[in-house]
Amino acid sequence: MWIAAVFLWALLGSGTAAAFDCANATLPSSLIICADPELTGLADERQEAINEARGRIGEERWPALWDDQKAWVRSYATACGVSPERQPPFRVSASVKACFKRAAIARIAYIRAYGVTAGGSTPASPSPGAVGRNRVGPSFDCNTAGYPLALMLCADDDLSRLDLRFGQAYWALFHQIGPAGQPQLKEEDLAFFDQVQGQCGLPRAGPLTVEAWRSRDCVRDAYAKMREAWLARLTGPAREEAVRPLEKHMALQQALQDLGFLPPGIIDGVYGRSTRGAILAWQGARGIAATGLFGDADASVIQREIMASRSPERTRPVSPLPGTEDITLKKLGGVYVVAVRINQAITLDFIVDSGASDVLIPADVAMTLARTGTIAKGDFIGDQLYQIGDGSTLKSERFILRELRVGSQVVQNVVASIGSMKGEPLLGQSFLAHFGSWSIDNDRHVLALGQARQ
Repeated sequence: MWIAAVFLWALLGSGTAAAFDCANATLPSSLIICADPELTGLADERQEAINEARGRIGEERWPALWDDQKAWVRSYATACGVSPERQPPFRVSASVKACFKRAAIARIAYIRAYGVTAGGSTPASPSPGAVGRNRVGPSFDCNTAGYPLALMLCADDDLSRLDLRFGQAYWALFHQIGPAGQPQLKEEDLAFFDQVQGQCGLPRAGPLTVEAWRSRDCVRDAYAKMREAWLARLTGPAREEAVRPLEKHMALQQALQDLGFLPPGIIDGVYGRSTRGAILAWQGARGIAATGLFGDADASVIQREIMASRSPERTRPVSPLPGTEDITLKKLGGVYVVAVRINQAITLDFIVDSGASDVLIPADVAMTLARTGTIAKGDFIGDQLYQIGDGSTLKSERFILRELRVGSQVVQNVVASIGSMKGEPLLGQSFLAHFGSWSIDNDRHVLALGQARQ
């Protein structure tokens, strides 16, 4: 870490270097940038934007931007899956390069807008520390932000938080109205995004310019108004969930993960498919009415459970149930995965996803299995419509995997569906339901599988 700190200082210097310094690059992220001409060009452009911003905001307010920039340098590479402690592989994947590019474009837009007010008169910077570790929101991954509205939500701490509150109300309403009303709500959501961009004069594409940044207050007011409209349609536990302070909202999601009902991963405050599935699983395991919502009563129950689990009397190691096998999880790209052997042919890393009804196999893996003769036409059992995290539906072919092996546990005739080539393999309920019990131990990083059902 000392080398990283020294290089960070050399890289940023006083903050007004002429260009990105590849001659002295030692950080893994910098080596990736310097090996790619496009990323190097974006780094030079970012440095130019920093120089311009310093002149615009003046020396008195320069330290705030300087601290903000240093925090971003420390955080973005890790968010893209590049460790600051290890040298990058000889061949850097296209997805990592694309993530670096998105992060660079968003950062340039943020810096160019830094210190500009909606009216363009008195300079006022966006909320400092927008990339700080205590930041809450937005409801999406800022590394994927590629248009002005998304870049604006990522660039400002207050808008970022408002977007998550907006999503908090949306997902509560989405669950309350059920499958019959969800397609219409999705249409309303898309229409809102189109409306706010037109109403506030935001371009649909391109960078976040100074002119676009002046629409900030308009965007804030539109999001707040739409959130209130959705809250007005909520009742009972759904409304209780939607108006809960964000920190408590995210703490409940963390509680589900700590208790092993939600797979390890980022706590983002979005109660989508996986979190709803975890709530339902927790409610079922505790004998509580399975609503899939965290009303005040259920929130109190799980909070007491978490407090009890952290008491001194509960800190002693708990003996596993007879027949339980602990399978080691490994961290990959910010999530924990488990090795799964498919049809005695190939081994892949799967994300454990209790919210997925079936095991999900990416299309390229399915084609590999077909080419090697490990799945045949007779294994296919038809199509099914699946509801995915954003509320839309997807038709997927279903087939039978003759065998899945996790650790020493073998399950035969597992129903699976085919996902996109860019998707991740998911270990869903069509596998997990074969066991009398299963859980994820976040302290020991293991998947505990109980005895298989007969």
